Amino acid sequence: MTVSPLSLRPLLFGALAVALVSQSGCAWTRGKLGMDVEYQESRQGEPLEVPAGLDTPPLGAAVVVPDATSNAPLVTSDVPPSSLGGAAPAADDLPPTGVAGIGEFAVAGGADDTWRRIGEALPAIAGVTVGDRAKLLNSYEVTYRRTTFLLRAEATADGSRVVALGANGQPVTTGAPAELLALLRDQLAR
Repeated sequence: MTVSPLSLRPLLFGALAVALVSQSGCAWTRGKLGMDVEYQESRQGEPLEVPAGLDTPPLGAAVVVPDATSNAPLVTSDVPPSSLGGAAPAADDLPPTGVAGIGEFAVAGGADDTWRRIGEALPAIAGVTVGDRAKLLNSYEVTYRRTTFLLRAEATADGSRVVALGANGQPVTTGAPAELLALLRDQLAR
């Protein structure tokens, strides 16, 4: 059987069409047929530019992290001491209270109950200013004799204990915090 050359023509055109369609993604075919794609010239490929002022963190007082090794108070007041009726005396200039300080004291009962009792007792002690309260941590931020620190109720095996913590998170066993612990112990004993 002989094949006529005319019957091979459709096969030849079909093969040529398949070859052209399969090469449509080829750079050589696109360049020869004028099918350059416009996405290659788009600006989306350029790096992003950060607007001025957003490339540095704000330097306000709200984001300043205090030095953990200093004995600075945890919180400072926005009100200058001179507006409160004169210059504020330094903690060393305050007259002695005559109270012997303690480092910590034990309380019968759980830490949650002790925390509640501390909150009730602090307003009865002269010179104490209560700042923030943290129920989750069982702590109060207090200022006494110009010193700001945390009072914290911690659970123990046989009840709870009350400690004063400085700005570095370590227990403070001297000075105004120790004096306040002694006064607070006496207040809770009533």
